[in-house]
Amino acid sequence: MKFSKIVRYTKMIVHRHRRMMVFSIIVVVLALILTAKHENYVRFISSDMENAKPRDVWEYVSDFSNVMKLNPTIMKFIITHESTDYKQWNYTVEYEEHLSQIPFVINKIIGDFIVDKSHSQPAIKSTHRTCFAKIYCLNTKSEMIFVDLSNGTRVVEMIKYECPWLLTKFCMNEVLYQRKEIFRQLQTVFTHTRH
Repeated sequence: MKFSKIVRYTKMIVHRHRRMMVFSIIVVVLALILTAKHENYVRFISSDMENAKPRDVWEYVSDFSNVMKLNPTIMKFIITHESTDYKQWNYTVEYEEHLSQIPFVINKIIGDFIVDKSHSQPAIKSTHRTCFAKIYCLNTKSEMIFVDLSNGTRVVEMIKYECPWLLTKFCMNEVLYQRKEIFRQLQTVFTHTRH
């Protein structure tokens, strides 16, 4: 009699742990799928801004308070560090933005900017660390080049950004929305402002 109770008890323990093991494996696999990051590359080219000088457009975009005007998802920012020399201006900014597709989701971003004035074509390089709820962070690198046309300026931006595998389409839509708005607003600023 005692032996059968021990066998039943052992089977029950094994059965309980088997359920927990299966559940644990499922949780780990889901966590890996949701947090696995994929790097994406994209290149944007603005419309030509007639009669705008590259240096003027570059100076406008270099000022983060103007970036806030160009990008409607940015809610607030603070410059936390700044330095300069004759070749470049470096600054770090902490800012908050909401997602265009889910406006109630707010993320905090730390961006490091290098405003490079040492080359023939002005450029802005930046790295961004976007964190959701301070636990899940994604990295982005960007380089904007301001191309001198004979009658104006064109902005070319190359972006490398991380995104969870399952949200690749969502992330791409977010990047596309922001760039479309930034370039549209920039076009408006330099169409109405004759330089």
